[in-house]
Amino acid sequence: MLKRNFDEAPWTIWQTFSGILWTLTPYVAFFLFIFSSPSVAHQAKPAQVSPLLDLISVVLFGIVGEGVLLLAPVYFAKQTSSGNMRSIMQSLGFRRFNVRRVLPWMILLFLAFFLVNYLYELLITTFHLSLQTNDQLVFERAKVAPISVYATLIAAAVIAPPCEEVFFRSFTFMGFLRSMPIWVAIVSSAFLFALVHLDRASFAVLFCIGLALAFVRWYSNSIWPGIILHALNNVASGIIIVLALHNIIKM
Repeated sequence: MLKRNFDEAPWTIWQTFSGILWTLTPYVAFFLFIFSSPSVAHQAKPAQVSPLLDLISVVLFGIVGEGVLLLAPVYFAKQTSSGNMRSIMQSLGFRRFNVRRVLPWMILLFLAFFLVNYLYELLITTFHLSLQTNDQLVFERAKVAPISVYATLIAAAVIAPPCEEVFFRSFTFMGFLRSMPIWVAIVSSAFLFALVHLDRASFAVLFCIGLALAFVRWYSNSIWPGIILHALNNVASGIIIVLALHNIIKM
């Protein structure tokens, strides 16, 4: 199965590393600075956030934080193609795919996401690990910053999937394939995807999701299945958080 043809990225492996470096260095530095700030550091009793600060955080973390991931992919796609919008979109994987062939994998992987999350939560509970996953952190923050949390959940369903899939699966993964075996490219892109989220507690889950999304990107030869799968996973997580906030279920 791993011998099927795959469209080669027009950018080189060195351009890939260059794009990763100048995209993620300021990206990670910015979020490390924010998370290390006493005003947003995790506290036992987080302070109430003003509506204005809450709204500003929505713009910074949602739109700007995700949108910056598009800069390197679009730049190198434009530099290494004919430069028109259609060729750029094609280079980034925005093309049709065989729905009948890919859909079973999408369903299987979507269910696998639930299984991985369940097993991970069971592991944390069984061994009483002092880990708080990203969903739990979002749930706690919703008590003091409801505007940004609800907006973040919407952004996670609408903005994050296309931005992250373009950067991690079309630009990074396809760039890695220029000089790496398929399994190395999948593992490397998944590791980077999990690492950049700066979520130690959810690293294992994010890594598994990254593996699945890289595989479906390769298997479908299109970015659309990954975007759909990514969005469905984020929507499902968001629904669980909202239900928990309204005391319909427990987290």
